[in-house]
Amino acid sequence: MHRFLPLLLCFAALQTTPTAAQTALGDLRGSSDADSPLDAEDTTDQAADAADPNPTQANVFSLRSTLNSAAAETGSSGLGTNGRVTPVRPFSDRIAAVGRAVPLNGSGIDDSIFGGDTTFDAADGIRLGSFTFTPQVTVTGGYTDNTARSSSGSSGSLYRISPDLSLTSDWSRHQFDVSLRGTYTGYPGNSDDDDASVFAAANLRLDISEATRVTTSLAYSYTREEDGSAESTSSGTDHNQEISGDLSATRAVGIIAATASLGVDRNIYTTDGGSSQSGRDNTLYSASLRLDGNTDSVISPFVEGSLLLRRYDQTCSDSLCEKRDANGYQLRGGVTIASGPKITGELGVGWRIEDIEDSRLDALTGLVLDGSLVWSPSRLTTVTAGLGTSFSSTDIDGASGSIIYSGDLRLAHGFSDRLVAETGLGYSYRTYEGADIEENTLTGFGGVTFALTQNVALTADYTHRRFDSSQDGSDYTENAIEAGLRFRH
Repeated sequence: MHRFLPLLLCFAALQTTPTAAQTALGDLRGSSDADSPLDAEDTTDQAADAADPNPTQANVFSLRSTLNSAAAETGSSGLGTNGRVTPVRPFSDRIAAVGRAVPLNGSGIDDSIFGGDTTFDAADGIRLGSFTFTPQVTVTGGYTDNTARSSSGSSGSLYRISPDLSLTSDWSRHQFDVSLRGTYTGYPGNSDDDDASVFAAANLRLDISEATRVTTSLAYSYTREEDGSAESTSSGTDHNQEISGDLSATRAVGIIAATASLGVDRNIYTTDGGSSQSGRDNTLYSASLRLDGNTDSVISPFVEGSLLLRRYDQTCSDSLCEKRDANGYQLRGGVTIASGPKITGELGVGWRIEDIEDSRLDALTGLVLDGSLVWSPSRLTTVTAGLGTSFSSTDIDGASGSIIYSGDLRLAHGFSDRLVAETGLGYSYRTYEGADIEENTLTGFGGVTFALTQNVALTADYTHRRFDSSQDGSDYTENAIEAGLRFRH
């Protein structure tokens, strides 16, 4: 776990940043040119803050209206979940997640937070009754030195098509968000390595009263297993599908806000041709109760407990006929941070146990670390950080499952309303209970976006990925460079 020490120290440093230093940094938010679009935006924000220092519920929604909660990224995937081929998520996804992490009566992320994107071509969206529909598509081309992302991969050109559609309600109360994203990557010289991913989600938040909120969500994702992963089979491409649903209710009672939730997480694994790897197919059921301090303070504590039931489609899931059904629990505690537009987020730590029915398999147990943080040192710079822990099923003989610890740190800076640069570093560590297998993934990237018109932007980025496994012949590195155009309305 020492690999996570730098990120944890980063969290601690951000939490103790003096207010005076933050104010000084805030003075670097732009020039004094009155004709500057960025300064005009600053003036508007300051006037709004002075006119309404304590926004009503309707005004709080207006601060959040640009954040699609269905696209929120909680915790961290290390800029790409270990073992699966997934693209780096947009910078704004972490901001949307943190906007939901503050106490019930908090105003969430302030609209003065720099969202990590160009503002000259900011999407207007298409009005559909009381909803705003925002379409976007990015088309890029480039080169990679490892099209297969494996030890035997070869170099070649690539093209990538990434549509991004969102639908957001314009209601004064309540909120409904839908997000649909997809990515198709083609390699003209190595078509067998072509891959795709899909993510779709819908969130509904009902503000029953100032003290009561009900939230429900439904999500679907499709990804491909990396060839170097221990879960990858030798018979073609492995496909992973996940369907999850959640229902929660939050009620503030005095200085305590209680949240009760029920969740279902369904995982389906197939290979080329649709044949099932049904030994891994399973459903995880959860019931949780969380208590938050509701004291309007900058730092508020929380505690959470969850009951877990994992059920496999097949009771005999591998060659040893191991019965992998499990019951378990998770305990977690931490703090939420709501320091206005400067620092907002959540950090938690706990312990999780999944006690497996088959006595030949050890219980899947481990430390839980998760958190999302947004820090705004200036109007034109935003830093996000995340920690995440996930417990995954397996049908490897003798293994109870795997635990993936992930962390990332990202920085975005706006040089003008047309030009934005971003850089990030992510890391994932995967360990198997009952099997001597460890996998490490390091991802780094940097990119720039330049708005050509109010609807078209030029993008360019470089990505480095390094995968190390305790299994012989699985290690690989990848370097990829891409450039293209982003179209949005």
